[in-house]
Amino acid sequence: MTGFLGGLTASVVLLTLLMGAGSHAVSPAALGDALWAHGVLGPRLRRFAAVVPPVAEGVLGAAGAAALLMGHQRGLQAVLVAAAALFGLYAGYTRHVLALGRGGPCGCSGREVPLSRWVTRRAAALAVLAAIGAAAVEAGPAELSSAELVTLLLAAPACATLLWSLPAAMHEPAAASGHPPARATAHHPTTTTVHRTAEGVPTRWTSPPAP
Repeated sequence: MTGFLGGLTASVVLLTLLMGAGSHAVSPAALGDALWAHGVLGPRLRRFAAVVPPVAEGVLGAAGAAALLMGHQRGLQAVLVAAAALFGLYAGYTRHVLALGRGGPCGCSGREVPLSRWVTRRAAALAVLAAIGAAAVEAGPAELSSAELVTLLLAAPACATLLWSLPAAMHEPAAASGHPPARATAHHPTTTTVHRTAEGVPTRWTSPPAP
């Protein structure tokens, strides 16, 4: 087992990879639809990008989890380096799309989360975490105390969940309408007028008050 810093960063990155792969598996068309909406990639490259990154996330997440549990330092380091490159690619792509003024969903999950700078920031943060984890793993294994292990098991899922939900949490939907609410129409009491027919039978009808 690597040290606390390496274990925490590696766990957060690996959990995020597995969450991403699981989300794409639940909604396989979400990424392809998002890439089409961005309008940046050509048809062939778009089909490639819709398949390869989700598969890479699943493979890296599973391989990294196995290496972490088995204490395979070199294997874990290789996975973290590849994850840093993958998340760096995500950050560069989303930044490029936003710089072109394009929009659409982010394609990172089945939810309709729009592409925003928070998607880029999340990818950049994960790339940095993966790089830190790879450097910490390279420093060599270290024994964790019971308190550190418990903290790691609690903190890693919480941090991964917070990072994963960051774009959705920071999304501010536009107001449904920019028009001010219409003024309530003032209620004017009506007056009841009593008339009699030629036979003397009373009749009633209502009429609005004179202006």
